[in-house]
Amino acid sequence: MIARDANHKVRSVRLVPTDDPGYLAAMAEQALAHRHYGPKEDQSATYRVSGRVEEAARAWLAERVTLLPGRVIVADVLHRDARAYERVYLELDAVEGRDGMPARVYEVKFTSNLNAMRRGYGQLARAIRLLESRYDRVEGVVVLVSAWRGAFDTEDPGFADLSRIGAADLALAALPPRPLLEVDLGELEPHLTPEDHALLDTAREEGDANVAAREERAARSPDDGPLPVPERVPRQGATLEFGDEVGSAGEDSPFAVLMRLTRPGDGTGP
Repeated sequence: MIARDANHKVRSVRLVPTDDPGYLAAMAEQALAHRHYGPKEDQSATYRVSGRVEEAARAWLAERVTLLPGRVIVADVLHRDARAYERVYLELDAVEGRDGMPARVYEVKFTSNLNAMRRGYGQLARAIRLLESRYDRVEGVVVLVSAWRGAFDTEDPGFADLSRIGAADLALAALPPRPLLEVDLGELEPHLTPEDHALLDTAREEGDANVAAREERAARSPDDGPLPVPERVPRQGATLEFGDEVGSAGEDSPFAVLMRLTRPGDGTGP
């Protein structure tokens, strides 16, 4: 089945593993195109360890559900007035399914920020829109791993439209809308190394500081005056993944193509 609307057509949607030669070549090409961003700066501990947390969460999921080996979406997209299809890629954190048929996609968020967690639903919506152009109903789950030592306030309005689920709910045939699965970092312990733990300690100190700063800003009155603005160090050295929200990638890059393809109705909410 081919997805169609007034602006684009999608064809040849499929899942491939992360070592697919076409995907690796496309990533390498895109990385070269972004060399003008300059030399890499020191990355935060949270950013450096997030990939390891994703791997640990993927291993944790694999103990409970059947994950497919392919977790990179490949799709050919034809936009209105274009003369040829353009290939785009979207790497997912995990894909559940059987016999090559995806049933659920997972987005892992190691964060201390609810806004970052909620952006995961927009990423899932883009993936689901592509997959459902070929496959039957696909669900999306955000997996939240706290990047600080405190607990999220479940009364926060940011949780209002989400459905909190537990690991046992993954056995259900269908999940409630906008499911959120919180996984304690301790549950990932068997899949983490001593080196990971050292970096995680630093990452959680960063998370604690970020949360404390947000709470201080929220508690200040207008009479207190503005807080000093710290010098902002841009995050550098990210591994580029097709489908990430990279605003400066250019109008004709695969990033921009995918964002134009999936922007309408991505379900991210306010």
